[in-house]
Amino acid sequence: MLNAGIAADSYTFSCILKCFAASGSVKNGEWLHGYLLKLDLAACSCSVVNSLLSFYAKVGRVESARKLFDELPQRDVVSWNSMISGYSKCGDLAAASRVFEKTSERSVVSWTSMIQAYSRSGLLHDAIRLFHEMTSSGTKPDIFTLSAVLHACASSGSLESGKSVHNYITGQGLESNLFVCNALMDMYAKCGSMEDARSLFDTMIPSKDLVSWTVMIAGYGMHGFGKEAIRAFEEMRRDGIKPDGVSFISVLYACSHSGLVNEGWRFFNIMQKECKIEPSLEHYACMVDLLSRSGKLQMAYEFIKGMPIKPDATIWGALLCGCRIHHDVKLAERVAEHVFELEPENARYYVLLANIYAEAEKWEEVKELRVKIGRRGLKKHPGCSWIEVKGKVHVFVAKDGSHPEVRKIEALLRKVREGMKKEGFSPKLRYALMNGDDLEKEMALCGHSEKLAMGFGILNLPPGKTVRVMKNLRVCRDCHEMAKFMSKTTGREIILRDSNFFHHFKDGSCSCRGFW
Repeated sequence: MLNAGIAADSYTFSCILKCFAASGSVKNGEWLHGYLLKLDLAACSCSVVNSLLSFYAKVGRVESARKLFDELPQRDVVSWNSMISGYSKCGDLAAASRVFEKTSERSVVSWTSMIQAYSRSGLLHDAIRLFHEMTSSGTKPDIFTLSAVLHACASSGSLESGKSVHNYITGQGLESNLFVCNALMDMYAKCGSMEDARSLFDTMIPSKDLVSWTVMIAGYGMHGFGKEAIRAFEEMRRDGIKPDGVSFISVLYACSHSGLVNEGWRFFNIMQKECKIEPSLEHYACMVDLLSRSGKLQMAYEFIKGMPIKPDATIWGALLCGCRIHHDVKLAERVAEHVFELEPENARYYVLLANIYAEAEKWEEVKELRVKIGRRGLKKHPGCSWIEVKGKVHVFVAKDGSHPEVRKIEALLRKVREGMKKEGFSPKLRYALMNGDDLEKEMALCGHSEKLAMGFGILNLPPGKTVRVMKNLRVCRDCHEMAKFMSKTTGREIILRDSNFFHHFKDGSCSCRGFW
């Protein structure tokens, strides 16, 4: 266009900068910046300068964006929003917060950007708090704001906060918006309330799209309701909605966590033969997980070796998890070699192998791995659990003695353990993951974070009220057994969400039926 002698206008520059940002074309964007400087950038319209600012922010050139921002003679709402959104996306939450605080005219975009920034940084309750500040300030959220805060509620497992947002949505008459309804269903599913998710699905969504169905299928899967997930998937197809790759991931995941091996194979074949969808790494990972959880470890190993695409660490890691579940140390060692080669700096897999050794009481191997972890400077994420009671979140870590009610909690757990022993339950000492005598191991098990959180919930929630606990790592077998016993003796449901799955404990049994 330029070679033809046609002059570009503000709209042209804004469009091409959006293209450069979307494609990550940093050099082209910098070239255009130079071209604009020759034209006299100060004379360009505000929309062009904002587009340039947004470009630098989106491609991660925060320093360039900041320099340009500081040199602007005038800044409008879009300028501020671009800066807030660009720091936040680059992980510089402190800088984004400073810019946000300086903004005199906060728009829905700037509020939404900060809510998303807090959520991305794992500060989920701050994201929820900021949403309530936004509504109190008189700024009306849009559907993207609502989606962002519902995502924060879902990630934190804060059902009370999620219901509060739902009440706001109802008051604003936005329940008929499909985008918002899908986000609400996802929130309820991830906060442990499939009843509320299903109620929305059945009564409040006039025309369900692929996302609506996929949210329900995934929700059933993460709660261990594999057969319900399959029914929903088949009902979706009968309604004429064609599944995509994500839908198949959801139904395969559901089969995996319910031990439905034959059904999993059937859907894997339908995906390829009937729907003409080529399996991705995620689909192969689901199949490996399905076989591994069901104890078909050698079959899973051969399946990986026969894959037409190179398996990644996630796929080998799924088999390594299966080796831990079924205590196959020899295969775990072979599998770990592949994992360490692909992701040598991922502490999670070293810890997983160390736990496999510890459960087999191979303490020398545990010691060697721990030395290797230390030598490489790898950091293990500490296990923690949390529970929301009366609007306040209480966080526990293993052997946590800092909580003001820790003595009451420990007394309750000792009483529960004594009751278990009387009924013939023995502590799963191998899950203490330590080399010591039985008493030391039992004491260590009593201090696991999920036990502390469950005990706190039982002590502080009204009789009959469901106890909802979240954990950032996989729940151990001993805690799993204790949760079943506690649900029976207290006469209340306990819902425990770990890093992979929801466990619904009721009347002494768990919804997972051992497939987790």
